[in-house]
This record gives sequence, C-alpha cells and structure tokens, in this order.
Amino acid sequence: MSAEYCRALYEAAEASICLMEYSYGVTLYREYLAYCPESPGAWHGLAICLEAIGNREGSLGAYERALQLYLGHDDPQDLLWGGWCAFKLGRYELAYKLFKESARREPGYAYTWLSLAIAAFKVGNRNEGEEAMSKYRALIRERPYKRRVCEGIEMLSNAHNSLREINDVNSSIIRLTEELLRKSITNHSFECNQ
Repeated sequence: MSAEYCRALYEAAEASICLMEYSYGVTLYREYLAYCPESPGAWHGLAICLEAIGNREGSLGAYERALQLYLGHDDPQDLLWGGWCAFKLGRYELAYKLFKESARREPGYAYTWLSLAIAAFKVGNRNEGEEAMSKYRALIRERPYKRRVCEGIEMLSNAHNSLREINDVNSSIIRLTEELLRKSITNHSFECNQ
C-alpha cells in the first residue's frame, strides 16, 4: 500500500480514539499494522482501543509491543507515550523516569506535566507530583486544548477525504470511515459548532 494510504489510515485510527469509538479504532489500527507493523503509535492506539472494549489480554500485549518500539526512539514524544505504555503495564518507576525525561526535553508540552504528576503521585513523590500538576495547569490556562471530539471529527474528515482519493483502498475501510464520520457528526456537531 502507498504511504498516503497509511498516513490517512493512521489519522482515521487516531480520530477514533478522540471520538471514543474504540471498536472502529481496533479495525483501523489492525488494518494499519498489517502494512506498518513497526509503528509504536499504532500499537499504542490499538492497545487503548482493545482496553476500552474490554480485551485486557490483547491490550497488554499491544502495550508491551508499543513500549518496546518506543524505547528504541529517543525523542520527547516517544518518551511520553512509552511512559504511558509502561504505566498501563504496571511499570510505574519506568513510566515516571520516561515522563520526567520527556518533560525535561520538552517543557512546554502540557500533557507531559500531567503525565509526570500522575506517575510521581503513583511512586510516592507527592511534592514533585504537585509541582508537575501546577505546571500542567499553567500551560493549559495559556493554551487550552481543543475539544477532543471536535478534533476527532476534523481528523476523520481529512482522513476520509484522503482515502476516497486513493485508487487501491479497501472499500470496507472507506465504508467504515464514512459510517464513523456520519455517526460522529450526528452525535457531536452541536458542541463543535459553538
């Protein structure tokens, strides 16, 4: 498959998480991983979706695969997301260490501070957890997050349009993204148009 197909498929899969439509996400991530099995983000997304639909064993395997792939990278985002995989696997000290290094390298990313706060509390570093939470709140006040469902609709719309323009796309994937887009617009358009 083309790089464009993989990019659009990944964007649709990410959108399914924003939209909290995890069963769609399982299908989209599995399709993506059939072509790009070394993507830590895709394994992580699959783990989130499997966990959300109650497939604990499958989610733990996917978190483990994602963690191993993330640990092969060294940028702040991989450290952050690897930390979340470690956290989900009960490796709280490793998660704490990864979050702390991610925050050191990219101190302007709010979610890293929230993640560090959670891990610091979990490993018993209450003061550090409170400091990290304060940094998170300050960054969010400066730059509030966009509503996740609205971001998901936007991502899904872009991905769906891209998928429709590619010639050799599996028609069931087009139908799936179209169905998810229609459902999401119906359920969330009011809150996104304000």
